Amino acid sequence: MDSQLEAVKHDIRDVKWKIAKTEQNLAEHAHNAERDKVFLDLLLSLNNQLLSLNNQLLSLQEEKNILLRNQAPRKHDRDSMEKEAPFKKARTDPAGREEIAARANKKLPSPSSFAKPSGEGGWTHPKLRELQQYMCFHRSPHDIDTQTTPVVLLDPILAQVSHDCECATPTDADCKFAGLVASAMSQAFADEEQRMQTFWQLLEDEFNVTFQRVKYHKAETDGSFIHLGGMLVNVEVKNEIGSGGGAIHVQNAAYAAAHAFQAKKVRGKSVCPTLLIELAGPNMSLSGAVYTDMALCDQLSPMVSLLWQPHSRLMVQAARCFAAIRNALPSLRSFYEALDQQALEQQEPTRQLEYPYKTSFVGPHGSAQHLLYHEKLSRTCFKATLDSQEGLVLVKFCKSYSKDAHTCLSSHGYAPNLVAIASLTDGWLMVVMEFVTGCFWDEAPQKPVAALQAAVHLLHQAGFVHGDLRPNNIFVLADSVRVIDFEWAGVMEQSTYPLFMNHIDVTWPDGAKDGQPIKQEHDLWWLNLLCD
Repeated sequence: MDSQLEAVKHDIRDVKWKIAKTEQNLAEHAHNAERDKVFLDLLLSLNNQLLSLNNQLLSLQEEKNILLRNQAPRKHDRDSMEKEAPFKKARTDPAGREEIAARANKKLPSPSSFAKPSGEGGWTHPKLRELQQYMCFHRSPHDIDTQTTPVVLLDPILAQVSHDCECATPTDADCKFAGLVASAMSQAFADEEQRMQTFWQLLEDEFNVTFQRVKYHKAETDGSFIHLGGMLVNVEVKNEIGSGGGAIHVQNAAYAAAHAFQAKKVRGKSVCPTLLIELAGPNMSLSGAVYTDMALCDQLSPMVSLLWQPHSRLMVQAARCFAAIRNALPSLRSFYEALDQQALEQQEPTRQLEYPYKTSFVGPHGSAQHLLYHEKLSRTCFKATLDSQEGLVLVKFCKSYSKDAHTCLSSHGYAPNLVAIASLTDGWLMVVMEFVTGCFWDEAPQKPVAALQAAVHLLHQAGFVHGDLRPNNIFVLADSVRVIDFEWAGVMEQSTYPLFMNHIDVTWPDGAKDGQPIKQEHDLWWLNLLCD
């Protein structure tokens, strides 16, 4: 083994010398298009050889480490147990989830008082700061808000609700019901109770559901549809916007969380998906709540008007929301009925409850590929393994991704190997790629400048731009690089920067602004900065 390592190291030194010599020739000779092309092609070939040798070196070193570990006493830590566990078996940490639920349930005050921005029971009170570790509803921005996985990635029914609220084509029934609700909710009501009872009656008649007021922590909901232990729908009502003295979305999220904290039967086998309806006067919004290892609530629609305006796009928004409710209720009912059957048969959970619901995809050869998640790396990135191959993969969820730009670099060893890209509901993509071990550009003691320059040159030569060549998007492996994060990348003169770029912590090239074209000059600006 040691002799093989030394032979590969000798070959690496030889290729490095050839690369240095070629770069020197390229710099010293007068520029000539044909000669430059010969040198650049040679440089690219040598870098590919170097990449292959480095991979051989890493592989041999790993084999040696395995041999050394096998000679040492076996350590049964969590990582080794995960590697030995069979694929396709959904695993979670039930004890941890149960402990968090019990602790949070003990600390959660009355949801009606929790919704108030001031007072001892309000969500801003310092005494309730620990509770924010177990709940996320986006009204108290902190690190947890930037780390929580979107609800639409954790439950497919709520993902469909989000999609329908924005994209559904309302049916005749949806439009008629939107008109009926608008006619009723546009009226003035003497109090919240009267508006709530009227809204209840409309929903019950249209969707064949039955609402009841359920008490949690000395407060009652404004209407809950409970079925086989699951809270399918919860309604929170304010007579008008601003009445009641509490934040309507926080209060609704608190009721969903309270139910999840107490519903041990369904919590042990699901993420407790709940559709939340917020009604404030003639205005309505939809939210979605789940419980993973904390209670999460995301708003799924804007607050839409329920005023009678038949020639306004606002009424179309309302009709889409009712279409979303119409589609979601049978799905939620079927989900909790299937869950109840699982409980009767004492089945294990069918998925890993802290991770996204998407656990399989169709591979390039048409066969089903199954994922087993191992670790959450960020709110939308996860470490996993496939049942069809050895080694780790990275699973990334995003709204856009340039497969062509990624493949352009990965085919030459400058990006991780791309396994698959699968489409999900609500416009999300699941990108599965080789898991790269290395360090970020800024952390590398020796920076392979030539390799990075070659990668960017190759990308531009193929007609692509990247747009986000920051140090944390470049991995260094020995003397080569792996460029990652192709969310913004695409065809030159067609790709644009996303909206809501980070202009607070990041200094961007001139012209790099929300919605504006991504240019080669911007990539070169980053390249010069990194190689300086």
